[in-house]
Amino acid sequence: MNLAAFAMPVMAGHFERFGAWLAVTVGDNKAAITVNRYLSFFMEIEKVWKAIPDYNRLIAHFGAEGLRRVRLPMRWMQETGLVVKDVAVQAGDSEKRQIAGMLKALEGDPPGLRVLKGYHDTLMAKVKAGKLSLRSVRLAMAPAKALMLEAQKMGLKKPDQKAVDVYLAKVPGQRAALTGFVRYLREAHSVGVAMPKAKEGAAQKVRQRKLEQEMLAMMREGGEGDEFLRRWVSVGLAYFHGLPRKVGIGADVLRTDGEGMAINVEGKSYWLPSISQMGLSE
Repeated sequence: MNLAAFAMPVMAGHFERFGAWLAVTVGDNKAAITVNRYLSFFMEIEKVWKAIPDYNRLIAHFGAEGLRRVRLPMRWMQETGLVVKDVAVQAGDSEKRQIAGMLKALEGDPPGLRVLKGYHDTLMAKVKAGKLSLRSVRLAMAPAKALMLEAQKMGLKKPDQKAVDVYLAKVPGQRAALTGFVRYLREAHSVGVAMPKAKEGAAQKVRQRKLEQEMLAMMREGGEGDEFLRRWVSVGLAYFHGLPRKVGIGADVLRTDGEGMAINVEGKSYWLPSISQMGLSE
């Protein structure tokens, strides 16, 4: 254990106590091999704060992902009362970093980035005013970024009506989430765009097509065992009966035969064809 690396005795003490805790937690041999893996984390804390700060400052500096990479030191800090984890702060940091990643996706397109950043700033002003959550910002930014990338592929500095139509044809399920950005383009950038009239059942058709493609892929691959069966049930219940995918994962298979299987979901029985009996065509 390299205690001499620290300039502050308090941080050397923290690292020494962490090492002792690690030995008890994972065993002496493993602790001896891995303890110095966390030295840089403690030294960065010393460099920035001279002592262990509160959770808010740790997550602002390292980020939620960074702290996940040092789970054992963070667990030790929490168990010893040096740090109190704030789940809301952790979630907020994750949202902020995902939002920042969306902006970064347009760094190679300065005009497009200016448009998306303007929308981002408009949304963040609402967050500051307590009218919007960071999660809502992320959900609004995702289709806005995707539309800007679609426009970029079409050689446009700003999305036009064709770009909007093309994007929604691909992902009709994002229609509601995109509405705010289309309004922003109209009001802030005088772009002549509007939300096209919704095509009845468009999102469902796209979903069915994806499910059918997945079923065809499973038929080509073949497979056996519980995991493969669960996947087939999950896809099949969604495709034939319109149930959510997650419902099929925990469903009970009541009986099977050469033709198909009976599935029980919350007291209701659903029939699915066996994979060998399927006759879907591409």
